[in-house]
Amino acid sequence: MGPLEGIKVVDLSRNSPGRYTTMIMADFGAEVVTVETPRTTGTQSFMFTDDTWFRYVGMNCNKKSVAVNLKQDKGKEIVYRLIDKADVFIEGFRPGAAARLGMGYETLRQRNPRLIYCAITGYGQDSPYVNRGAHDINVVALTGILGATGSKDRPPIHIISPQIADMAGGNIQAISSILAALYAREKTGKGQFIDISITDGMFFMNWVMNLRYLINGFIAERSELPTGSDQAWLNVYKTKDGSYIALSCLEPHAWANLCKLVGREDFVPHHFSEMAKQKEIYDTFCNIFAAKGRAEWLKLFDEADVAGAPVNTVKETLADPHVVYKGLVVEVDHPKLGKVKLLKSPFRFSDTPVKPRQRPPLYGENTEEILKSVMGLKKKDIAALRKEGIIE
Repeated sequence: MGPLEGIKVVDLSRNSPGRYTTMIMADFGAEVVTVETPRTTGTQSFMFTDDTWFRYVGMNCNKKSVAVNLKQDKGKEIVYRLIDKADVFIEGFRPGAAARLGMGYETLRQRNPRLIYCAITGYGQDSPYVNRGAHDINVVALTGILGATGSKDRPPIHIISPQIADMAGGNIQAISSILAALYAREKTGKGQFIDISITDGMFFMNWVMNLRYLINGFIAERSELPTGSDQAWLNVYKTKDGSYIALSCLEPHAWANLCKLVGREDFVPHHFSEMAKQKEIYDTFCNIFAAKGRAEWLKLFDEADVAGAPVNTVKETLADPHVVYKGLVVEVDHPKLGKVKLLKSPFRFSDTPVKPRQRPPLYGENTEEILKSVMGLKKKDIAALRKEGIIE
């Protein structure tokens, strides 16, 4: 039995902060139903409707899918009936949009006072930017992270993956809040509204730069060195075979080990020296690391207790001994794609294991099943709803 076995979730979100949150809940054993828009309406991008597209496949494992037109009263009634029996409801519309659809918190809590309602938006329900659209790059830019990336002689570098704002600012904040609200409900018997601002979450998690500035006025700026880091002990170096290695020797003993390994023990006292010395050490290290291949250096690092790692491509990552040993990729059968490889859930419990990754549903695959079980509809009733464009 999973840790969230028996919890029912209705997901009205479209993008990764909401969809990844509900996928984790599904991994934990919750029953998750995603509410899609019928493709016959022609209102959704293929990125949201193509059930063979990687983002759809990657965010909907272990879930069920219904396709219902919420702009029709009969469609709303179907979702209302789902929500009446749900524990958690998630939406990712701009503030006010869910209420206009008849899916606002005040409406839903009248039907289900125990409902945990989670709204995920770029800036929250109340902000000077409340009506402004926001995606990952916008949030990373506003919260100071983008402005500190890369080197000074080049533009800031946008890290396109893993969508750090969507995941750290949105998903982690949402899943933590929902689990806490479910626990609180056990004591109060009441649900509540959760206002997730991805920007607020990212600002809070950018604690290194923000707190350093608040406490001592230090402003994180783009680096003088080309790698984006001005510390020789925390950097990326090219090896003889054209590959790269990443080093982090924060601890004094690790720094000493590295300097001894490369025959430059004279650098040990200059672990945290000013920029001129860091640049000298960096340039020296560049020449040293260029003399051997990546695999040889990694072996030497392990022997010397130096924290080093290969700068892998995605293909190299999937073949990395750690990933292979831990079984972080699983294979499932998909009715359209055949054998599909998915990312394995990383969560490990000793007594309440997570569900194995099951293939994502086809778009609207469970519509008929859920209409029968939740509303007791017959085949002819379902056929009539499909003919009216209420469902797909």
